[in-house]
Amino acid sequence: MKKFFKISFLLFINILVFILIIFISDLLIYKYYKSIFYEKRPKSDVIPPFTYIHHLPSYIYDLNGFFNGQNDFLWGRKPDGLEFKNATPIVLFGGSYAYGQYLKYNQTFSYKLAHMLKRPVYNRAIVGGSWHFMYFQTNDNLGKVFYNCVPPSDTVIYIMISDHFRRTLLKYFNVIDDYIYLHYSLKNGNFVLEDYNNSLLRFFNSFYIAKYFNHIYAGNYINNINNSDKLTDMSLKYFTLSREALEKHWGKKVNFIVIVYDDWPIYHDDILIKKLKKNGFIVFKVSDFLKADLNSPEFKMQDNFHPTEKAWDIIVPKLIQSSNLT
Repeated sequence: MKKFFKISFLLFINILVFILIIFISDLLIYKYYKSIFYEKRPKSDVIPPFTYIHHLPSYIYDLNGFFNGQNDFLWGRKPDGLEFKNATPIVLFGGSYAYGQYLKYNQTFSYKLAHMLKRPVYNRAIVGGSWHFMYFQTNDNLGKVFYNCVPPSDTVIYIMISDHFRRTLLKYFNVIDDYIYLHYSLKNGNFVLEDYNNSLLRFFNSFYIAKYFNHIYAGNYINNINNSDKLTDMSLKYFTLSREALEKHWGKKVNFIVIVYDDWPIYHDDILIKKLKKNGFIVFKVSDFLKADLNSPEFKMQDNFHPTEKAWDIIVPKLIQSSNLT
């Protein structure tokens, strides 16, 4: 009996030490990322508190209510150009660039495109998103919600930036975030959404040390040239399956345009562009439209590193001209 209590006591002490190590590691990781939080963010952003409480973003459980345009920062935008109700709409996907983060509703790509073409533009971009957010909206599981909100279109546009490859591998967008980030795993050739009903898995993923190693893994994987084919094949699959779902539900072929916003170097972009073009996607690089320094204050806000209104003033007409949009 004494031996049993001794073993139990040692086990208890080891568990406590392990928990303490995890907690201290988490606290140190949090403090480090808190200290660099504003390096790429405006001072108006709020630093998340240290917590193991984690939240599901509303688009995961309320996709319809998410795109209500209640503000000009994070919520999904309402469609632009609804006054042109007799025209065939355009659908836009992407992350914060496509959304128009830090811009007013009438300064965004989607607003300008809608009013130049006099066609509605359904901006379905989500801040921090990538092509898996497009797949999330258009696949059959959520199709009823998406297709009830977005009428049939003949043109879809996706705005790609340098970080979109990496984001598909993340489970939290930032290491110190308390909001879960949409994540798929590729299993047997199919995309499988993270099981958000699994409380134990959600709690494990909320540890800062787990977030930290997830980010380290994602960065190393993206920067490894040997992973180019795997990454670009996976990205192409998101595009092709999304297009297939759209064409299936709308009952017609879709003119699918990918705009590569190459203000930063994009690993593997040439390989992906070739694969996209080979599979019938139309691809443009912003540097071909705007032959200037895309990172200059004229075209990029220096406090948050997002395109200015002037950048879209030049890009939108060039896109319309180059793609024969009417």
